Amino acid sequence: MLGRDLLLGEFSFSDIPTDIAVSSIEPDTETKTWKIRWTNDIPRYDNHVSVLSEPALTQLLEGTPAGLDVKRVVSLWDGSSFAQETKDIDFHQLLHNDQTLASGLDLIERHGLVFITGIPEDPEAVRKMVTRFGILRNTFYGETWNVRSVPQAKNVAYTSKILGFHMDLLYMREPPGVQFLHCLENSCRGGESEFADTFKAIDVLQQERPDYVDRLTQSRIRYGYSNDGVFYSDDKPVIKVSISQHAPNPTILNATDPGFMRTVDRVYWSPPFINSIAHAAHDGNVKDFIKASKAFTEVLHRPELTYETKLPAGTCAVFDNLRVVHARKAFDMNSGKRWLKGIYADRQDVLSNSLKHVWKE
Repeated sequence: MLGRDLLLGEFSFSDIPTDIAVSSIEPDTETKTWKIRWTNDIPRYDNHVSVLSEPALTQLLEGTPAGLDVKRVVSLWDGSSFAQETKDIDFHQLLHNDQTLASGLDLIERHGLVFITGIPEDPEAVRKMVTRFGILRNTFYGETWNVRSVPQAKNVAYTSKILGFHMDLLYMREPPGVQFLHCLENSCRGGESEFADTFKAIDVLQQERPDYVDRLTQSRIRYGYSNDGVFYSDDKPVIKVSISQHAPNPTILNATDPGFMRTVDRVYWSPPFINSIAHAAHDGNVKDFIKASKAFTEVLHRPELTYETKLPAGTCAVFDNLRVVHARKAFDMNSGKRWLKGIYADRQDVLSNSLKHVWKE
């Protein structure tokens, strides 16, 4: 009843009488649809017939959003398994070949991380990449932004210092879901990039200390940014657990507890940019939250869970900003140059492209 009728805009769901009921439902073998008749219908629609395809009827009965009845695969990884399972995506093939695009999108869905190679020395190349994967997300940093050491930096990312595992812009109500970092120059000593799969870390911690995982799910911490007339603030749990109605229910690979990991929607982890942990003491015990956070940090930093690489010029790292944490080792500014160009996209836009190119029938 709600499918095609609502799409036509003929009535609102609030017009439906509370005592409406199905009077009959019949299959139509010719059209492979179901015909549904109603009692106590909307007065001006007495005796009307709703016609639904079998997939549409199933989606309505199961509460599954249209278009998400697909097989999504999420593969948890450590440093070794990521190196074995991934493959680089060629820049020119990405721009002109939909099958290559599908491969890149699939790797983002599976691992939350993929590398694009063969990129020309063009600061605008990152725009071309993001528009293939999704839609550019503008922020107060601009449509694109530079990661390089500058005097009087407003952010530790714009220094030559070590930058620990983190995600970007968690002080925003809805942070960017996907980040692109295109390396244009990287001749300095040091400055290696590190990545880790927080989903893998959660799976490990769930086996060792499930009480800590529970604490990180329940407790909330506040992220904040206030600088040069710009202010953002929001509080979030470390682990957001839910059965998402906005993405296909995934098949989980390489997990000790795939049933639990299927409920992990996203992670918020950015210790360098925390404003306050006062919200973590929802039951008055902030000490337990600190213990759980220390345990999670220890797991994330286990050498076997980290994938380290020194991005060469002409390579772009594309990663899920709400799953994969990234870090950078300190570098010597006097030994060469280091310049990365960054850009953001939203997770739902990339998911929409995956529905079109990866999981299409």
